[in-house]
Amino acid sequence: YNQDFFYGYSPERINPGDKKHTLTTIKKVISASTPTTLDELEELYGSIVKARTHSTSSIKVAEASKAIENAQRDVNISFVNELALIFDKMGIDTREVLDAASTKWNFLKFTPGLVGGHCIGVDPYYLLHKSQSLGYNPQVILSGRNVNDKIGGFIAQKVIKLMIQKQIRIAGSKVLILGFTFKENCSDTRNTKA
Repeated sequence: YNQDFFYGYSPERINPGDKKHTLTTIKKVISASTPTTLDELEELYGSIVKARTHSTSSIKVAEASKAIENAQRDVNISFVNELALIFDKMGIDTREVLDAASTKWNFLKFTPGLVGGHCIGVDPYYLLHKSQSLGYNPQVILSGRNVNDKIGGFIAQKVIKLMIQKQIRIAGSKVLILGFTFKENCSDTRNTKA
């Protein structure tokens, strides 16, 4: 290690289905096991990525940045999912509330729904595992995962209630799911919650 082989690392930051934020337009976080290897990685990605690179002091820092990018998104989605659960009980439209709140300049608008895919619904568990192995039990990340893992059941219950309201027989009914992938404009079905 660092004699006849060296490490260079850059976490994936691609957003599947996103035509605007592509490999060449997203700043690449990079790190390496030696300064020389980091220079070589900088040169490699610099020849491809127009958005440039951001070097970190260690591979652990680079990987932690990826984990928190996804954990942050997961927690933000869990917050609006929890709001959707609350507003459903209150009998008010979550989207209308979010539209009203988003008129404030610094409101971060997220949409309630399922969290799937190979990053956002998975990476928080890596962070949880590492934290717990170090003797710390992260409450916010765990709570977010719990809310997001349960939202599929909530949606299924809403469908059943609507069927009952419309006097549709539940047993033997077929439900059409429009969109099976974990997000729109993406063919990836890994960890889909649909």
